[in-house]
Amino acid sequence: MSTSPKNKQPKKILLDNGLTIVAEEIPTALSCTLSIWVNAGSIDEDVSNNGISHFIEHILFKGTKTRSALDIAEQSENVGANLNAFTDREHTCYHTRILSEHVSVALELFLDMLLNPKLNENDFELERQVILEEVKMYEDTPEDLAQDFLYEIIWKDHPLGKPITGTIKSIASLKKELVMKYLNSLYTPDNIVISVAGKFNLDEIIKQTEKFTSHVKRQKKKDEPPPLIITPDIFIKAKEIEQSHLCFATKGVSVFEEDRYVLAVIDIAVGGGMSSRLFQEIREKRGLAYSVSSNYQTNRLGGLFSVYAATTNKDSSLVTDLILKELKAIKKNGLKPDELERSKMQLKTSLFLELESTQIRAFRNALYLLYYNKFFTIDEINDSVQSITNERVIKLANELFDSQYFALTLLAPKSGLPNRQQLEDVIKKY
Repeated sequence: MSTSPKNKQPKKILLDNGLTIVAEEIPTALSCTLSIWVNAGSIDEDVSNNGISHFIEHILFKGTKTRSALDIAEQSENVGANLNAFTDREHTCYHTRILSEHVSVALELFLDMLLNPKLNENDFELERQVILEEVKMYEDTPEDLAQDFLYEIIWKDHPLGKPITGTIKSIASLKKELVMKYLNSLYTPDNIVISVAGKFNLDEIIKQTEKFTSHVKRQKKKDEPPPLIITPDIFIKAKEIEQSHLCFATKGVSVFEEDRYVLAVIDIAVGGGMSSRLFQEIREKRGLAYSVSSNYQTNRLGGLFSVYAATTNKDSSLVTDLILKELKAIKKNGLKPDELERSKMQLKTSLFLELESTQIRAFRNALYLLYYNKFFTIDEINDSVQSITNERVIKLANELFDSQYFALTLLAPKSGLPNRQQLEDVIKKY
C-alpha cells in the first residue's frame, strides 16, 4: 500500500513567536478544514480549577475586544462556516470546515477569539450557568456518568481522573481572574498549532497568522503533571435508572508505545464489532446486554483499556465474569489466526478510510506534531499493523490484563443492587 502521489506530505512552518502551522494540501478538495490546537486540557488542572479548560472553550465564543458573540456567529455564517470546538484531557481544539476561498475569514475569527477575548462579567456568569446545565446533562446520562466514575477511581487524585467539564462545585466557584491567568499561561503562540488540510493558499495563511499573532510575545508556563498511577478499585452507586451500567478497566499503553497498535487490534477482537468476542458471547449467545463494547485510549502518561455493558443488576456479576474470562483466554492463547487477521484488516480500514476526510487529516497531523514532532505515512502505519503477531498480542495481554490494575464501576437501580463483595469475588478468580 502506497501513499497517493496526488497528496503531498504535510508541511511544518514555525513562526518567530513559536506558533506552528501544519499544512497538508489536497488539490482535489473543494474545501479546507481549519483547526487550531491549544496544548492545554484537563491534565493541566487541579481540584480548585477543574473544568477551566472546557470553560474557556465556551467563553471564547462570547466575544472579543472588537466583536460580539453575534458578530462572530454572523461573520462565520456569512461564509458558510460553523465554528466549533472541543476539549479533551490533553488539548483544546477550535475547528471548522469551510470553502477554500473563505479560510482567511475563519482564521481571523479564531485568532481574535483566542488571543483577544473580552471576558465580559455578564457573559462569564451566563456561560457558567450553561456549563452547569451541561454538567447536569452528563449526570443524567448513565453511560457517561459511569465512565467518569471509572476515570475517577482508576486515576485517583490525578488530573486525568477528573471530569473534563468539571464538577458543579468547581464550576460554581471558578473566578474570572483565574481564567485570565490560565489563558495568559497556556494560550500562548508556542503552545498553539494551526493545522489545515484541503485546498488553501498557504502563503496567505502564514501572512495572516503572523499579522494577528506577531504582537503576542508571551510564552507558556506549564507545569509537568504528576506520574500516572493505576488504582484498582470497585465503585457502586445506586441511581433512579432502568439498567445497570457497568464499566471495567485495566491498564493501557501510552501514545508513544508501538504496542498502541497491538492494543487497538485486541480492542477490535474483544469488543469492537459484531463479530467481536464480547458481542457474540454476551449479547448474541446469552442476551445479557443490548449494548456491549470495548475501548482503548492513549495519552502521554499512559492509557486505559475498558469495557462497557448495559445489563441488569442480577446479571452484572455474570457479565463481569464473562469479560474477565475473555481477557484471560487472550492472555493464554492470544487471538485465533483468522481473528487476528480480521482485526488487523478492520484497524487498517478504519485508519485509512478516515483519511478521505479533510477534518481527520487536519486533526491527525496536529496530533502527530504535538505528540511525536513527525508525521507518519500510510506505509509506516500499514507496516506497524502488519507486523503485529499473536506472540505480541499474548505478551501485551499478560502485561495489561492483570488484577493489580482492575477497576470497575457500576451505576445501577437500587433494587437488587449487587454488593461490592459479589463483584470482588468475581474478580478474585482471575
